[in-house]
Amino acid sequence: MKNNIKVSVLSALLIVLTFDVSAQQRNKMQGQVKANCQEQMLNRTDRQGQNQQRMMSRLNLTSEQKAQVEEIHLNGQKGMIILRNKMQEKNALLRSLRMSEEYDETAVNVLIEEIGELRTAMMVMRTAHMQQVRELLTPEQRIKFDAHQQNSMKRQSRFGMK
Repeated sequence: MKNNIKVSVLSALLIVLTFDVSAQQRNKMQGQVKANCQEQMLNRTDRQGQNQQRMMSRLNLTSEQKAQVEEIHLNGQKGMIILRNKMQEKNALLRSLRMSEEYDETAVNVLIEEIGELRTAMMVMRTAHMQQVRELLTPEQRIKFDAHQQNSMKRQSRFGMK
């Protein structure tokens, strides 16, 4: 009888310790995944900035053109931040609605439409921004600019980043 109790207590202790270790490992892995995601976002932002600088240097912009492009870029970023924040809010709400106990298809569809409108607004803003920059350029610079944009689109579609 005493042996059965000892075996039961030891088994329970072993099970508890196993669960504790696996929970710690899971938390550690989640922390690593989160850190990797943040690092990838920073790297992506850095690459975009470097890509833009390379393009600017290839165009041989005058100092006046550089200043105008920087102003256009800054104004575009201000508007884009607002849209990105709204998009993140809508995506978080969509995740919540999808996982809700009582699924509301109408609310989900309305939210999907709103996300689509935000994506459209972002694309319109991005296109207007590029067109403003393009209008500042000489015909030779436009050719280089257009070629760069075309190559960027090819790279994005190759990696599934449409």
